This record gives sequence, C-alpha cells and structure tokens, in this order.
Amino acid sequence: MNAMFARATTVFLIALFGTFLVVVVAVIGIMGIRSATSQAKVIALGELDTSVATNQVAREIDAAYATGEAALRTADPATRSRLLGTLDTGLLPGIDAELFSLERLHTGDGTPPAEYTDLELFTQQWDAIRDLLSAPGLTAQPPAALAALAGRLTIAYQPVSAHLDRLIQEQVNDAHADHAAAAAAAGRTTDLILGTAAAGIGIAWLFLAYELWSIRRSLQPARDQAEFADTLQLASGEDEAHQLLQRHLERTLPATTAVVLNRNNSADRLEAVTTLPPGSPLAGTLRGAEPRSCLAVRSGRMRTESGRRPPLLTCPVCTPVPGASSCVPLVVGGEVIGSVLLSRPAPYSQAEEQRIRESISQAAPVLANLRNLAVAEIRGATDGLTGLPNKRAVTDALKRTFAQAMMTKAPLGLLLLDLDHFKQVNDQHGHAAGDQVLASAGAALRSVLRNRDFAGRNGGEEFAVLLPDTDIAAALEIAEITLPGTDLPVTVSVGVAGFPDHANTLERLERLADAALYVAKRHGRNRVELASVETGPDLPGPDLPGPDLPGPDLPGAAVNGPVPRPSVPAP
Repeated sequence: MNAMFARATTVFLIALFGTFLVVVVAVIGIMGIRSATSQAKVIALGELDTSVATNQVAREIDAAYATGEAALRTADPATRSRLLGTLDTGLLPGIDAELFSLERLHTGDGTPPAEYTDLELFTQQWDAIRDLLSAPGLTAQPPAALAALAGRLTIAYQPVSAHLDRLIQEQVNDAHADHAAAAAAAGRTTDLILGTAAAGIGIAWLFLAYELWSIRRSLQPARDQAEFADTLQLASGEDEAHQLLQRHLERTLPATTAVVLNRNNSADRLEAVTTLPPGSPLAGTLRGAEPRSCLAVRSGRMRTESGRRPPLLTCPVCTPVPGASSCVPLVVGGEVIGSVLLSRPAPYSQAEEQRIRESISQAAPVLANLRNLAVAEIRGATDGLTGLPNKRAVTDALKRTFAQAMMTKAPLGLLLLDLDHFKQVNDQHGHAAGDQVLASAGAALRSVLRNRDFAGRNGGEEFAVLLPDTDIAAALEIAEITLPGTDLPVTVSVGVAGFPDHANTLERLERLADAALYVAKRHGRNRVELASVETGPDLPGPDLPGPDLPGPDLPGAAVNGPVPRPSVPAP
C-alpha cells in the first residue's frame, strides 16, 4: 500500500513538474515572439520613416520645381535673380541632403536590389532637373532661351514627380505589409506554442489520470479481499459462507464459474455444496465420488489444467470440465475439508491464482468454524442415547411444523409414544438394559418413518412423532409401527391427535394427544388411542391424571380398540 502511495505521489509530482515546464517554455516562447514582433514593428516603422523622408523630398522637389519655373518665366531680372538665389542657397542643397539621407535609409533597412535600383534612377532624374536649375548664366539669358529652358524643366520634372509618387506608395504598402505579416506570423506562432503547451499539459494530466486509474485498479483486488473477509464474518452458516465464496470468486475473476466441494467424511463422499451451472459435467463426475477422487484434496495443493498439455495424472472430477480449470483445496490446520473448482475458457494468470489462494485461505478457517458450530448445535439438539432430537428440538419442531400447517392449511398428525412398564425394565434388568431398549426404540423409529416425518425423544421413555401432510386415517396407519421383537418384551402405547380434526392450536393438539396416550395406558397399554371428536378444537379437554395413576375410563378420549404392540428390541 505504501509503495502504491509513493508511486501515486511520484506520478503526481512528475505531472506537476511537466506542467510547470511546459508553462515556462510557453511563456519564454511567447516572450520571444513578442520580441520578434516588436522588432518587426521597428522595421515597419523604419519603412514608414523612409516613406516620410521620401515624401519630404517630394515636397522640396516640388518647391524647387515651382521656384525654378517661376524664375525662368518671370520677366523681371531682379525677381529672377532672387528666385535663383533661393534655389542655389536653400532648396537645391536641402534636396541634396535629403536625398543623401534617403539613400542611407534604403541602405540600412534591407531594401531589395530592385527598389534600390529604382532609387538610383530617381537620383539620376533629379540630377537632370538640378543641372537645369543650377546652369550658369541663367540671369543673363534672353527671354526666349529662358522660356525654352522652362519647357525642358517641365518635361524633366514630370517623370520625377511620378517616380516620387510611386516610391512613396510602395514604401507605405511595404510598411503595412511587413507589419501585417509580422503580426500574423506572431499570432500563428503564439497559437502554435499555446496549442503545444495545452497538448503537453493535457498529455501530462492524462498520463496522471491513467496512472491513478491503474493504481486504483491494482488496489481493487485488495479492496475486494477486504470486503470478502468482512462479509464472511457475517455468514450465519456453512451454506451462506459457501455461497459468499462462490459469488466473490465469480465476481472478481472474469468469466469464471466456481463450485465449492465439501468432503463428507461420514459418508466418504465428495459433494458440491453450491449450485452447479446448467449442463455441468460435474453432475456426472461427482456422482459417487470419494474425497480422494479430487487430486487437490488428495495432494493438499492447488492443481491447474489448461487443456494445452495433458497432465501425467488426470483428475476424474475436473478433467471433463471445459476450458482451463484451477482446483484449490480448503485446508485448515493441515486437514483438507474440501476444495474449490474454478473454470473458464482462458487460463488464470499468476496474479489471479494468487488472489484465488488468498480468498480460499481466508474462507477455509471460517468454514471450519461454522462446520464445528453446526456440529455442536446438532449435538446440542440430539439425544445422545437414542440419536433422535432431544426435548428442546422436539419443542422447536412442533412450533415450526404446526406454523407451517397453519399457513398451508395442510393436515398434521401428532403421535405420542410411551414404552410400557419401562421402570420394571430398569429395576429388573438394570439401567444399561433400559438404555439399550431406548436406543433400540430410537433406531426402530428412524427406520420405519418417512423422510418428511419427525421423531424425537420427548423425555424419559416417551417419544413424539410429527407427521406433516398426514390426515387422521394415515396417522393411525403409521401409528401401527412394527418394532422387532426380542427376548425382553417391551410394548408401546400410542396417543394420536390431528390438526385440524381435533385442534386448531398447538397447545390443544399436544394436550389431546397426551390425553389419548393416557387412555391407552389406562386401557391396558400396548395399544393405539385416537383423540375423541367430542374433545375437538371447540370443546375444552378434561383434566387428566398422570399416566401412572389409576382411574376410570375417561370421556375425553375414545378407545380405538386394543392393538397389541410388538416388543421393542432389548439386550
């Protein structure tokens, strides 16, 4: 148990550490992506800066063109001189500086070669305009020459203006495209990292869940064993304990059929004490089987048969069982009290065989204790001399059988038997002879009564016989019990009463049977007397003296006629 707890703790810590590691990696990755995105933004902003610088150059070139055209077309020499001075001292040097800076921006931002070539072409176009605006002697040129020069300036300016517009638009487009591409790439990478992290965390916790499930599954057999051990202590008898063992094995071992076999030493038989499945070959192999027929009982060791390889010595009990089988002896204190046969299509694994041995080891001492308790209870309810149930057992049987008759409305006959002149047997032949007479009477009753009948020693030399589902006529026939004669004549007097003919309560039934027995004793003994209808269930019975007191014929019982009773066997 401690090892499994340590394993569960280790797996949990591994899953927790794996989750922490995945989260750290994801955070680092996302931070890197954000850094790359920031750099991409810087690049995009640089391109925007280049676009702004290009736009500034365009404005200044436009201003230079407008100033130059105005200077060439004005007729006032002073104005021309002032405008040309503005060009020479301000506009043209400024444009040159701006172009120089623009070239540097293009050189440092990774400009593609085609774009850089386009910038060089623009510079050449500007140089052509600059040459026109800075030509020497412009102030002294005649108006016609200046007008022609202005026309050339306009022609040179048109491609420069269009080129500037294209450069500005391309740079703006590139900046937006780079920014969008960087953001999209960052988003995709972030999603990928987050997805990977989530998958990693999910896998880690799924692994943890699987390990915990495996641990719980490995703990389940121990829980089943503990539950079985606790429930087994609640078993009220051997039969219930046998059924608990069968259900436990069939519940914990898939596709298993379990049969508990009992070693009946008194009959030298091996018999199934749990229900056999329909069509089981055990119904045939157990017929007349001795305990030694089971090799597990004979050897005291577990035997397995898989059907793959024939054993050297086959077991006549379990060999016909289809599939694989395991037969485990029930051993208590070195004594084999039975065995448990388990079978299913597939062989049992070593772990399953170990669980089988543990279950049967737990059950064996409990079964032995319950068996000893049952034997003690039987002995406590049995008369040691006659082997019949004793007075306490007779009382219990009377209550139980009469309640059953009341519930089912079935007839019930009660016979009370008393050995005649038994005191003389003891006085004349000794108590040993009297004991032998009682024992012979018990053996005779067991031999002549039906299986469903009950006979017990009611005390002293009196016996009680219960006849379920038996009417008065049949009870009288059974009362004509034939007992073997001996050299020592002992006869029997019998009183008969029935439910519902004579009584509808148990107390009334016993009273009337006892009254009939008294009448038989008073009328010469060695006879059967039937309780009178006049003293049936609705009339009170007479107060009767004891059977050893003399008295007149009693109105409470009718004489059925003397029936000579054969002698009871004696020594």
